[in-house]
Amino acid sequence: MTGQPSSSRPYPVIYRNLMSVGLLGTVYRMGEDAQIISDAVALTLDEGGSFEVYRAVALAMAGQLDYARETLGAKVEDNPQDDASKVALAIAMLFGGDPGWKQWIDNVLATSIDTDVRQAAHGVLGYLGRLTHAH
Repeated sequence: MTGQPSSSRPYPVIYRNLMSVGLLGTVYRMGEDAQIISDAVALTLDEGGSFEVYRAVALAMAGQLDYARETLGAKVEDNPQDDASKVALAIAMLFGGDPGWKQWIDNVLATSIDTDVRQAAHGVLGYLGRLTHAH
């Protein structure tokens, strides 16, 4: 999930900037413009999985949680062992204000043997802990 072409050469800076603009436009609810940029970027990626996850989280942050539920939920449904998608879905749900996020983190922590994914799940809980103590 690096957002890089399969040849391991990084995308040009202008291209990565377009990705960022599309995602930020989504978060800041510049819907139509962000959609045009994001669609154009997605069509040209060698492997669009990472961008799809980023886009789902950005849309959830903008209050459009349905896209994350559909795309990430479908990934988990297709592959129930896809713990990375479970964590991404939990993050999208958390940012989208859906309290159901916790079941996905709990599931990953209870069942996953993937160290990186477990670390990401712990990171979500740590982030929330820091927020709670800051307020």
